[in-house]
Amino acid sequence: MARRLKILLIEDRQTDAELCLEELRRAGFMFESQRVYTRERLEHALDSFAPDLVLADFSIPSDIHGVVGLQTVRQFAPHVPFIYVSGTVGEERAREAMKNGATDYVPKDRLHELGPAVERALRKS
Repeated sequence: MARRLKILLIEDRQTDAELCLEELRRAGFMFESQRVYTRERLEHALDSFAPDLVLADFSIPSDIHGVVGLQTVRQFAPHVPFIYVSGTVGEERAREAMKNGATDYVPKDRLHELGPAVERALRKS
């Protein structure tokens, strides 16, 4: 990938965020990133950081848990690809999230699928 991406992570665990970013480095992506875990910080980052991509955990013990993060991104940055990277979303919830505007879903135990998912999401945007 030629351009440097801006990746926003909605993730409460630093180690999980780092695992995602390491997987993207392995896949050849160049990027800068920010991590948020509250709705206020998410809204600020959508405005000030202007991400090209959002990666989000589904289960965050804050005010952006579940679909709230997706709804917030769709409200403030409707064109930005949004990929859930979570270990707690079942297949049925993942399908529902896609219907509600998520671009894709990658289980945390299959992070090797993150690079291809990001490539697909960026091609569609």
